[in-house]
Amino acid sequence: MEKKIISFIDELKSNKKLSTFDEASTKQAIVMRLLSFLEWDIFDVEEVYPDYSANSSNVSYALRIKNANKVFIEVKRAYSKLDNYQKPLVNLASREDVNLAVLTNGITWWFYLISANGSWQRKWFYSIDLIKQKADTFVPNLMDLLTKSKVAKGQSLKAAKSLFQRKRQKLAANFLPEAWNQIISQPNKIFVELLSEHTEKLCRYKVDTKSIQKFLDKHMDKWLLKNVARTGAAPPSATMATDVLDLEDDPAPVKPKVSPKIEPADTNQSFADMSIRSFRFNGNNYPVHAWDEVLKTICEYFATSHSKDFEKVLWITDAQKACFSRYSDQLRIPEKIKRTDIFVETKMTPDEVVKTAKKLLEEFGYDPNELSIDAR
Repeated sequence: MEKKIISFIDELKSNKKLSTFDEASTKQAIVMRLLSFLEWDIFDVEEVYPDYSANSSNVSYALRIKNANKVFIEVKRAYSKLDNYQKPLVNLASREDVNLAVLTNGITWWFYLISANGSWQRKWFYSIDLIKQKADTFVPNLMDLLTKSKVAKGQSLKAAKSLFQRKRQKLAANFLPEAWNQIISQPNKIFVELLSEHTEKLCRYKVDTKSIQKFLDKHMDKWLLKNVARTGAAPPSATMATDVLDLEDDPAPVKPKVSPKIEPADTNQSFADMSIRSFRFNGNNYPVHAWDEVLKTICEYFATSHSKDFEKVLWITDAQKACFSRYSDQLRIPEKIKRTDIFVETKMTPDEVVKTAKKLLEEFGYDPNELSIDAR
């Protein structure tokens, strides 16, 4: 079975007509052939149930064992964007008590463990790209997840749970350096008390909070981990270059309100303890009342003017903390960016806001020096 699947995938990689496949061609030439290799009788509509419908919703295929739905597969045309089809598929599978769901355009395959706790975004656990990845790196997992005999015996669900757990542990491990940096750079009461107690045990004198903070500040640079950047936190669309978030068709960029010209401050200076009045970018002046509005306004601008690749912001990080995420609980005070499913961190110092704003400009091909600040 494995050799047949790998051979079939090698054929796909050399097929120059793939990009012309519509949904029907994708189903027939890719999905159905793969299912046949995975022991499914594609000619038995009670086993591979096409266009399964329930409560005014439908899915391309329901894989069934003894008339019971086990796996839902939603198919779209080759290379099409998949983002907007995730939630409907997961919700339908959840309503129908189907534990495993798959969303695919024939090339990219996203797997969801429906029984996992949390929102629909949390249920994704595995991605495959038939063209970009080496077949021998994912075919064994594909077989574990979708082979008919393994689905029938419950082994498929066990494999899904195992992959889900591995993904979750890897994600958690990716956050360890950031968690360490936050503890060191922003020590909470428990950490300070622990340090104070251990100091008292050694010398029998209690050290005050001010002395502890002074000690931490003095040695901060030695303890902070450098170049901390998380990986694996983003959902499938951020890990597959062929699928980019595109919630609207070429929306018009937001036109900023123009106010009188001002003499801006040098953005290389420190803005600590200063109040912002406005900022200038791309030839326009933006009046604002708080520092967090700077990032939110710039993000909304790029979300409309660069909608097709706006998700690039997910890779903008600070040495100590995430700046953007699709999951609100990964940020301290998140705010959702309009027309996207991405959140921006709003708990930042003025200097952090300016630094992140400059990174945004660079990411989308603008000169960071185009940003100027009016603060007092």
